[in-house]
Amino acid sequence: MTMLWENFKMALVSLGNAKLRSLLTMLGIIIGVAAVVSILAVGQGVEKSVQDDITGVVNANAVDVTSGSSMGKSGFSSSLGASTLTTNDITALTKLKHVSAVAPISLVSGIVANGSVQSSGALLLATTPDFAKTQSINLAAGRFLNASDNGRDVVVLGGQAKQDLFGEQTAVGHTVTIRNIKFTVIGALATSDSSASSLTGSNFDNAVYLPFDTAKVFSEGATPQILRILVQVDSSANVNSVVSSATIALKQTHGGQKDFSILTQKDILSTVDNILNLLTDFIVSIASISLLVGGIGIMNIMLVSVTERTREIGLRKAIGASSFTVLSQFLIEAVVLSLIGGGLGILAAMLLATGAGKVAKITPVFTPGAIALAVSVSAAVGIIFGIAPAIKAARKRPIQALKAE
Repeated sequence: MTMLWENFKMALVSLGNAKLRSLLTMLGIIIGVAAVVSILAVGQGVEKSVQDDITGVVNANAVDVTSGSSMGKSGFSSSLGASTLTTNDITALTKLKHVSAVAPISLVSGIVANGSVQSSGALLLATTPDFAKTQSINLAAGRFLNASDNGRDVVVLGGQAKQDLFGEQTAVGHTVTIRNIKFTVIGALATSDSSASSLTGSNFDNAVYLPFDTAKVFSEGATPQILRILVQVDSSANVNSVVSSATIALKQTHGGQKDFSILTQKDILSTVDNILNLLTDFIVSIASISLLVGGIGIMNIMLVSVTERTREIGLRKAIGASSFTVLSQFLIEAVVLSLIGGGLGILAAMLLATGAGKVAKITPVFTPGAIALAVSVSAAVGIIFGIAPAIKAARKRPIQALKAE
């Protein structure tokens, strides 16, 4: 232990005697560690932000039934956008045990307008009052749809849609026009910071909700095509059993075919996590190349250092230092050089990730695992790329080393 401590102090003295060279040598390690740690922190921050958005849209007790097989064999009609979901599915799901609400979602084409002001980006969704039981609805004014609204020309505006159409003015009680039909605004949702919805692919802030039966007026009296069916389960503990019973029930209404998919919040989170983790791992692997470059730099400088300190090595061996002592001295010096670079890289990563987080409006997450990984990789780089120079120093013979100029 005493020998290791002495070698550690000698390493610091040696590095201190060549500050600029040491800093330039560490630059590759600093850049590599900073890139890897900052990417991991930003990636974790993005993952958490997306998870929060999804959990804010789909609660843990909700089940999402969609058209098309999750195995990617949904058929030609599904690939063209034709849905296989029907009102029979709604009836079947409503009868299931532990199901407290069932809300279909249909997408209606059209532009919402308030006089000459249009909200061309608004998403027109036809649904039922049960929709509010499956989502986190935050009303800013008025109310959401109820049973008495079925068939009436009324709408509820999402936060952004309300802002686009009415600005800071009150929307409730006024009318908007969709395909030359006037609809009375009965409610407006609060503006949300959430990103794209996992259910529709668009932000619910841009949504305009109208009663499910009212949408028949846009399809010549026929039931509008059902895009999704949201099922609310009475308890998260019963979600899996509802998924199983829903699969059986829907197969019966679909003639034994499984041309539908059933997703839970857990499924959606898992899919998103897998995609984000793959992207993060790919970017980290690219950033790790700079660690390789930094390691090569450490090896080159240590080889130069061994050559410059040949007489020092000879003198140490002449007074009794073993080959192992000399090897450990130069190996520890390489590890110390790498660890200091890693430490500086972690500090740089915190600055980079914090700055990137402010620009992207996310909070970077620095996990103990990422910091431990950075320290471990730094130490490993020092050992791997410092072993060759250390062996070269240990093999020098005292007499030849002392005769060296």
